[in-house]
Amino acid sequence: MVYRIGIVGSDNSHAITFSQIANGIDRENYVPGFKATHIFGFDEKRNREVAEKGGIENIVSDVNEMIGKIDIAFVVFRHGGLHLEYAKPFIESGTPVFVDKPLAATVADAKKIIQLAKERQTLLMSFSTLRFTDTVQELKGILKNEEPVFLSVLGPGDLESEYGGLIFYGIHCAEIFNEVAGTGVKEVHAVAKGKSIVATLVHEKLIGTIKISPEIPYVFSVEGLTKKTHFSTKVDSKDCYKKGMIKIKEMLDRKQWILSEGEMLEPVAVIKAIEESVRESSKKPISASQS
Repeated sequence: MVYRIGIVGSDNSHAITFSQIANGIDRENYVPGFKATHIFGFDEKRNREVAEKGGIENIVSDVNEMIGKIDIAFVVFRHGGLHLEYAKPFIESGTPVFVDKPLAATVADAKKIIQLAKERQTLLMSFSTLRFTDTVQELKGILKNEEPVFLSVLGPGDLESEYGGLIFYGIHCAEIFNEVAGTGVKEVHAVAKGKSIVATLVHEKLIGTIKISPEIPYVFSVEGLTKKTHFSTKVDSKDCYKKGMIKIKEMLDRKQWILSEGEMLEPVAVIKAIEESVRESSKKPISASQS
């Protein structure tokens, strides 16, 4: 079976990436069983560009035109604040939905998307493709088989991003943390110096940190410590989109959710908690002076 994909949100570079993989234009990362057939976006010129580069035959002016003509919607707007509105008609029609990171720009919207999908018994998946990289999966295996002590994730992100703030890129770090440690973050404490943020996460299994800044090179890295092993490396993302497409196909083939409600929701909650903690910490500093 070939699953027809409708891309919703032409502004994102991922619209081209996913369609090229689906339509075999990106031969190295090609995943059989897909065909990107429709595209929707706000800018006509950009829509035509994505359609041409991705081999997409149909440009629509209303997402409802896709319903009944596609087998899954990829909602990929850069701003997560648009995801609930544009995922909703597909979920309500029973059309499976993949929501690119972030699931939403707020915890409230993320909960609404998940709840609606549960009520309508619609297949739903949302993730950062970095979850499925070899690096992240290797560290996940180590922490699963050995008693974990510490986990740290570092990457780019900007509290002032026009695409919803820290959630736009910081979500990658939170999703990596979630994939490795699993759900279970109980508390978040964050501080900022300039545009750079360090957050301490108290997880039920370990203590960890997430470090995010717009002033670092474009690189993600992870460090994990167990009582036996120290693991530290950059995240190699070379085939992450292919791995993500394979996971989406698995959902469609098996007709069941691959990530749990908690796995999709907690990363959004963590980033929003980091934002809130940064604002609060500026009001309640604790002196470290020894004088």
